[in-house]
Parts: sequence; C-alpha cells; structure tokens
Amino acid sequence: MKKLVSLFFVIFLVFALLLTSCSPVVEQSTESPSQSVTPSKTNEPAQTTAPEPTSAPTVTPAPTPEPGQAQVVLSNSSDSTGNTHYASSHYGLHLTYTGEYVTLMNYVTMLQHGEDIYSVPEVIEGFELPAEDIQFNNGLLYFLNYDWDNGVYYLYTYDFENEPTKVSDSTVYHYEFINGLIYFTKEFVQGPIYSMNPDGSGEKQVSIMRAHSFVSDGQALYFYATDAGTAPGLVKYNLGTNEESTIVFPFYSHNYLVHSGYVYYVLDTGIYRSIHRMSLSNQSVTDIWIEMTDYTITLNVSDGMLYMLAGDSVYKSSLDGSGRVKIFQADDFLQSSLYIYGDRAYCTDGMFVYCTLTDGSEVSVFSYNVLQ
Repeated sequence: MKKLVSLFFVIFLVFALLLTSCSPVVEQSTESPSQSVTPSKTNEPAQTTAPEPTSAPTVTPAPTPEPGQAQVVLSNSSDSTGNTHYASSHYGLHLTYTGEYVTLMNYVTMLQHGEDIYSVPEVIEGFELPAEDIQFNNGLLYFLNYDWDNGVYYLYTYDFENEPTKVSDSTVYHYEFINGLIYFTKEFVQGPIYSMNPDGSGEKQVSIMRAHSFVSDGQALYFYATDAGTAPGLVKYNLGTNEESTIVFPFYSHNYLVHSGYVYYVLDTGIYRSIHRMSLSNQSVTDIWIEMTDYTITLNVSDGMLYMLAGDSVYKSSLDGSGRVKIFQADDFLQSSLYIYGDRAYCTDGMFVYCTLTDGSEVSVFSYNVLQ
C-alpha cells in the first residue's frame, strides 16, 4: 500500500513540473510604479535643411591715434576773438590753431597738441628760435623773434621744413592777419598802424593816431589812443573807407575787445576791477561784473559766449554777462594768456598748462617744463 502511494506522488510531481515549463514567460517591467509610459510619437516628415545663419559683419576698430600727433577735430569753428594784444603778445604761453593741430610755443620749443587732450604735447623737431605771438596763416607759421643786439622784435615765417625767414626789416610789436594783409605796429609804446602783404611787400602807414595795439572785427581796426583829444579815446579805422574817427571818448581801458557791435572792456580803479560792455551804436553800457578783486583779467569771445579769466579761474557767460559759471579753477593764480579753439580753452599759471573743455566737463594738465 505504501509503495502505491509513493508512486502516485511521484507521478503527480512530474506532471506538475511539465505544466510549469509549458507556461508563457511574463517579463517584469523595470518602470517604477509611479512612472507613466508615454506612447511614442508618430514619425514626422523630415525637416528641410535650414539656411545657415548670415555671418555678422566684421567691425574694424578705428586705429588708436598716436599720442599728441592725431589731428584735432574741434566741435565748432575756431572763432575765438580774444584780446591777444594785451594777454598774449610777449607774455607767457603762445598758441595757434593750424586747422589740424594746436601748436604751442614757449621760448625755443615748439609742440603739437593732438586729438587726445590728455596726451603730452610732442616736440616739433628742427625749430630752435625763440618765438612769441605765433599765428598760422595760409600754411605758414608766423612769429615774433626778439633781436637782443638791437633790442627790437622782427616778424618771421616758418614752413615747417626750411629755416625760418624774416618777413620784413621793419620792427613789429603787434600784428594781425585781416583780409589777406598783415596789420602791425612798429613801436613798443605807441605809434601808427601799418599794413603789408604776408611776404613783407607793399608796406604802408594806415592810421594817423598812435596805437600800442589794436583789435579788429574784420571790418575795422579799433585801438586805444592817447592823442584822441584831451583824454584817451577808442579810435576806429574803417578798412573799407580808410576813415579814422574817435568813437568812444573818453575811454580809459587798455584791456578790451570788439565783437558784433560791442566793445567789452576792463576798468581798473586801483582797488577793484570791473568788466563792462558798451554798444558802439549808442554807447549804452551794461555792467557784466563789478567789484572784482582779481588783478589779472582776460576776455575772450568764442562761439557766441563770453569767457573771462580772473585770478585762478576761468568763467563763461552769455554775451550780456548773464548765466556766468566757473568752468575751471587752478591751484594758483593764472597768467593772462587765455586761448580758445573750438571746444578747448588753454591757460597757464607759469608752472602747468591747462587744457579744459569749454563746458567744464574735462581738464588735462601737463607740466610747463615740456615747453622749455
């Protein structure tokens, strides 16, 4: 009986194993229970080839200007009308604008100041004469040179290549280029005004009354004359008619300029100085600045604005004196030279040269030694 039961058990076990081996195998998913299976997308038609992006244009940076030598591009015309007869001739810093560069001169060193106002002016080689009151005209540099043997000044010209040459054997103490001619004075104190061609030819006397110096508005010469009558007066010499007449009498100022029908002038009472503007048509006077204690005062008109150097500062105002603002202040008292070329104003205290933008936004300083 036991054998029968054992046999039956073996048969049952074999049959069970046969059933298990015939069942399909179910693979277990490897996805986490929390993950959902996203059905695959239907294949889309292949995209057409996208055009290649256009290359950005190549930008070539502007060349960096060589310090001191790049051409000066001014923001307005160089229309400065300064009292150079009082402020610049024979004193301190001497400058001129060539249309490309601001040229500086002190004694025997000539330099160019370039586009970058912060660059140190660079020396122009080959020039060794002491030069004062430099002016640029028709591609040539004109300047005064003091003759120590004779104690007088002569006018020279320089083409930047050859040796400077004397324009005339006449002495020259103050000169201006007006309408293609040179107008000048021969006497250091007072004397008539003369004219000559830029090459020194055609010299002739033009005024009868004596002048130390003069200013011009392009139509006439204006000068302070002690022989205008019983007192000094402001004399006008008309360049078109050759007529000479006293237009302001009395007139007690050596420090003045004429611009657009007005004379701007400085009066000195011995204690105070004051700046005024007088109409040449009716002699009405506007007080621009009164009771100034600064001794050194220089006036300049440029681009429709009045500039005033006083003491250690430079100021700018409208032509009637309104809206006066300080655009620059030095650490020491300034000398009388004030040059304005476009958007630049140059001045010096004898130790440093200052170049400031006329809006007062920037100023550069370089040692006066670079001019020695």
